[in-house]
Amino acid sequence: MNDKKSMYYTQVILKSLIESSDMVTTEQLAEEVGLSEKTIRTKVESINNILIENNLGIICKKRRIGIWLEATEEQKLQIQRLLINQNSFEHLHSDQSRMFTALKYILSFSKNNRLTTNKLSEEMFLSIPTTLKIINDCKDWLNLFDIQLKIIRNKGFELKCNESQYRIALKHFVLKLVSDESIDSRLKYFMPGLDLEKVKKCILVTEKEWGIEFAEESFNEIYAFLCMSIVRPSVNEKFHVEIPVNELRMLQAYNEYSFAEAILKKAEIEFNSKINAYEIGFLSIPILCSKMIDPGYNVAAEDIIRRYDQTLQDFVKKIIKVVSEVLNRDLTHDDVLFHGLLMHIKPAIFRLRYERSQSNTLKGYIKNEFKHAFRVSWLISVLFEEHFDLRVTEDELSYITLYIQSALERNEKPVEIVLVTRTSMGVNQMLCDKIKRAFVQIATIKVVSVHDFKIENYWNTDLIITTQFILNKDNRVVEIDELLSDNSIKKIRYAIDNLKRDQNQIVGKFDLVCHSLFDPELIYTHLDISDKTKLLKFLCDNLVKKGFVTKKYYQTVMEREYATPTSIGNMVAIPHGDQNEINEAKIVIATLKEPIVWDTEQVDVIFLLVVKMTNEFEIKRTQLFYKQYINLVNTDKEVNILRSFDSPLEFYKFLVK
Repeated sequence: MNDKKSMYYTQVILKSLIESSDMVTTEQLAEEVGLSEKTIRTKVESINNILIENNLGIICKKRRIGIWLEATEEQKLQIQRLLINQNSFEHLHSDQSRMFTALKYILSFSKNNRLTTNKLSEEMFLSIPTTLKIINDCKDWLNLFDIQLKIIRNKGFELKCNESQYRIALKHFVLKLVSDESIDSRLKYFMPGLDLEKVKKCILVTEKEWGIEFAEESFNEIYAFLCMSIVRPSVNEKFHVEIPVNELRMLQAYNEYSFAEAILKKAEIEFNSKINAYEIGFLSIPILCSKMIDPGYNVAAEDIIRRYDQTLQDFVKKIIKVVSEVLNRDLTHDDVLFHGLLMHIKPAIFRLRYERSQSNTLKGYIKNEFKHAFRVSWLISVLFEEHFDLRVTEDELSYITLYIQSALERNEKPVEIVLVTRTSMGVNQMLCDKIKRAFVQIATIKVVSVHDFKIENYWNTDLIITTQFILNKDNRVVEIDELLSDNSIKKIRYAIDNLKRDQNQIVGKFDLVCHSLFDPELIYTHLDISDKTKLLKFLCDNLVKKGFVTKKYYQTVMEREYATPTSIGNMVAIPHGDQNEINEAKIVIATLKEPIVWDTEQVDVIFLLVVKMTNEFEIKRTQLFYKQYINLVNTDKEVNILRSFDSPLEFYKFLVK
């Protein structure tokens, strides 16, 4: 609540609540204040936190009815006094906003001669004990960036960090922490006098010259770092970033380094400053990690080759080949998939390398809706680890899953339909149009009258849709009504989904080459273990005893679990560890007596995938295993079969028969 506008909104809301003898709705407040109901709800929540923390009452809510202030007359009088004296009220912050304010002073103290606990408490109108509590919260936040906040006697605060750590923390503060201020106003606070429009222009002009466009989040990150590159070295020579020479050389090999150089050269001209190679290298990192708005697949092939190094192209081709073989769908000629994965995977590698996390809010939906494509992403994670020694997060795999799913949908065989009908030509035309609008995968609809229809003439047709009862047990027949009601559309959709499942179904159990992966002594049924850590320790210890893995393998399995969840739906999990700690590839299987919490999901069927992909034979064997495995756990019905086995030998026979 640092600006006047925010203070005005607070005054209006509190005044309405104090003066009202009855409940007030968010709709009424929104109309009075001139904000949306959603914004009003957020502001009311913030005001309520301040009131509670300062013992000034509480804002009560009754869903769909309204809100009211529960406070004594003395408390209401105190609120009114604070509102008259705006400066006093602005300093009644919640814990988060107090920490935000304190961090603002701490991160900018270099421009002051000295910042002490006493001075900070005076600036924030807080007692020394409260200030010390907030300083501890600030220490915890700064530790996330490997920055130590020291309080030096007779000197004040001191930040123990290098310039890179400071800039990353400042970037997070400016872009991530909750505040009513705009990004520009926060940047102006730390870099007063800097012409921010000129800074943006340096990026925007370079974007246009290079024919690319950053997504909003990535643009803001590059914008914040560019401001620091311009201002901080000009304030103090010590504020130059330092990058190891070998890492700088690695960064210079990428076109993103040239892009960063182009931006900073414009900044040199605009701000009459000199920027060194290390500043260019530092700015190239967020560019390498950035998300771009893809203009669509209209880039010439030679352009792609120019922009992406050969190693990455080979890696993407390998991913597509593996996915194609596992899913029995040839995606190797899908240029849109190849281009899309190149666009995504390169920055993903650098996000993982520099620990720049990227969340995917659609992750849960993707896991549930696109199970086949998501489960194949496990193989991609193993390839990532082999090629780049990086552990891929579930968020990144979810994004990759979307590219694969889109390719699968493009690759689908069009559905051919026969419409058997007794109605007029006009009604038939209407039905055909409505069906095609509802199902884009339907290629052709052949209309046949009932008296001309003979099912033996249509043995190669995918579905037979009819408005009449047909005395035939063919499972391709779908009866609909003449108006194509919602129920009829559901029937057709169900038939198409079954058709796709049948087309994709892989017949038979595991290929003979996979049988060596299974061992009855590594299958455990109905284990009575209620903790994930204990279960994985038990399974890994037995692998060590048999000489299949090293003693370090368990640690790598747990590191993988901490990095990203390994549950894949249907109460199944696929933990796995570092293949460098594997002596012989095996699949360890466990079913549990009772489900346990894995990450955010319940799990009772576990496949510990102790596999390697370091040569062509191992890659082929792992692909063959996974090809059948994803069907083995595809639905609850199939997983229930695995749960039903009472003995390891019974389970083993099922796998190898």
